[in-house]
Amino acid sequence: MLPHPFQEAVWIQFVELVWAAIHTVSTCAHNHSTINATKGCVGCSSAAESISHDTMTKRTSITSFIAVLKLRCVNTSRQIMTCLFRALHIILKLLKLNDSELKDDFICLSIHHIQKLHWDPGYQLNAGKVVSIVTDDRHSLSEDSAQFGIVSGSLLQLLCSLVEQSDTEDTDRRDIFVKLADVIPRLGTFLQEQQDTPKSLSQYSKHKILMLMIRLKPHIQQNCSHIICLLKLLRRHFQSTLHEPMFQHSTKLENCLEGSPFLLSGVGLGELQDKSTWHLQRQAMYLFLSCSIVLACSGNDSRLKCSCKRDQCCHKGQGCTDNCNYFGLSEISVWFQRCCLDKILDSKSSTDIVLCFLQLYMEEDDMLFIILLQLLDAPLISLAIDKMESKWTSELIGAKLFSIVFDPVHIFHQWLSLLHYDHLVLVDYLISKDVGVHCAQYLLRCLRLVSGCWDAFVDDSVYEAQIQKFNCKRQRTLKNINSFTGSSMEGTKLGSSHDKENKSKEQLFLSAKVCLLSLKQTLEDLHKKDLFPYNPKPLLKSLSRFEELCAQY
Repeated sequence: MLPHPFQEAVWIQFVELVWAAIHTVSTCAHNHSTINATKGCVGCSSAAESISHDTMTKRTSITSFIAVLKLRCVNTSRQIMTCLFRALHIILKLLKLNDSELKDDFICLSIHHIQKLHWDPGYQLNAGKVVSIVTDDRHSLSEDSAQFGIVSGSLLQLLCSLVEQSDTEDTDRRDIFVKLADVIPRLGTFLQEQQDTPKSLSQYSKHKILMLMIRLKPHIQQNCSHIICLLKLLRRHFQSTLHEPMFQHSTKLENCLEGSPFLLSGVGLGELQDKSTWHLQRQAMYLFLSCSIVLACSGNDSRLKCSCKRDQCCHKGQGCTDNCNYFGLSEISVWFQRCCLDKILDSKSSTDIVLCFLQLYMEEDDMLFIILLQLLDAPLISLAIDKMESKWTSELIGAKLFSIVFDPVHIFHQWLSLLHYDHLVLVDYLISKDVGVHCAQYLLRCLRLVSGCWDAFVDDSVYEAQIQKFNCKRQRTLKNINSFTGSSMEGTKLGSSHDKENKSKEQLFLSAKVCLLSLKQTLEDLHKKDLFPYNPKPLLKSLSRFEELCAQY
């Protein structure tokens, strides 16, 4: 057996060889998109040439391989690109499966080469267009578009695997993944080039792009300019998804998604399309709100830095922090006006908005808890607006109302009601391998919040009173609001009286009380028998404090 250092060196050279082939094929595609197809390939870029030289050793030379590849890539460029990206993806999966020490080397090497890829809109990895020129229309436009969707999908699949969900808390790798921030503006090119791509492939690409941005966000959110870049890409390419009405969704816990929503069996085509569309809406809405709230509250985080230019934001403030702060608030304001007020509040109450929002996420547990954790910061939006100049507040009316409607204590109440106050469902969440930690975090923060806002938790009418108070102020500035929204909101009654499933305010509190105290008893029993998978003492301590408050009430 060869010594390990030599094996590692050969393995790295092999990965370099794969990337050299990718750069060569990509360059050939570019050259053939700009010259007559009958003239043949005109060579490789200096970048690809340097890569090929880097992968030469005393015993092995790939110069002849690259030369042959240049001649052959004309008629097989799209297949080669797809196969090479898939090969790299399989290698990465095997490295992760075996927990290989070479995994980090592979990730660093891949990110380095991805940064060097050509992403120009005219030809970026678009082997389909090249083939259609060479073969004299033997492939239809739809076939070429489908092939491009497959090529870009293969690259997106690799990108998402490079940034695993588990890596989001890994600060040691943050510097590595920050380098991928430069890729984000280029992702829109994929969507621009897929206008004629079959819907299933287009949906898949959107899903992967959103997944990649969600996974990158924890690593790049310390820089406001990166967050603004994410929001602009969402605004340009996912606006219809973000503004899709939420009231069409209904909760079906028995039909929770397992795995990819694009690979379901046993469902009709219409249902499959609905599920994939809702999945994209969940992803886009979480990313949008997460990024917007980060910017809206940027003034409270001294760790944030900003390298954005003055013309990058729709800002009216003084200084970069105020500019980014205002940009985040205005994005939330516009979204809430279009997505919630205009399409829901004409006939639904503010409670219905919260219920519809939660119902949208109930089908995917992992997305549910990350959005619930994010919405705990909603009150900070109102505080941020209060610190701004009063002349801006009329323009940010939607953000102010969002902060009030999505009150964390009220959301906690509605979430428990959607679970039918079944404490065993909470236990299942807590012991889940996938969402247990996030569920525990959410319960701990909510219980801490309830302790500080006990009156609001006991009597939910406090929530409606806040909305009615805001509604009175809104009516006094109706003209300013109409000029901002472009439509009349007169007659809309926020927080209109609903029976909330025929339960009184007191019954809501009592139901929540029984649920949480039952949870405490079950956790104690499991812990005594050493059947709980981790230490539940912090959660039990918070539940004990909740029990004390209930005894005093």
